[in-house]
Amino acid sequence: MPLMLLIFVFLLCVVVWGFFHSNPQGVPRLPLHLCNAFMLIGALVVAAAVGILLYGDAVAAKQGEKGLATYLAIMAGGTAFLIVVAVGGMVRNLVLFPRSRRSLAAPGPAQS
Repeated sequence: MPLMLLIFVFLLCVVVWGFFHSNPQGVPRLPLHLCNAFMLIGALVVAAAVGILLYGDAVAAKQGEKGLATYLAIMAGGTAFLIVVAVGGMVRNLVLFPRSRRSLAAPGPAQS
């Protein structure tokens, strides 16, 4: 189990790093920061809901397996967090701030 947690922490770091490093260029900063905050808070809410539901089900199914139930809840909630952040980043870049609505004043990473 410790190796799985290490892999999970690595994936968590990579997804959060990628989320912030793929911020669209040439958009107003306040709406972008509000969008990022909304997506991260939403991801935390979804992760907590999934973790709590799974923990409750696992504890109810096997009374003496609280350690395994906790581990499964953390992994499932964390996976839900990763999925919401990744999909949220794509929605942010492709739907909310598409290239057609970005300012040309700020060069993108490929142009600098």
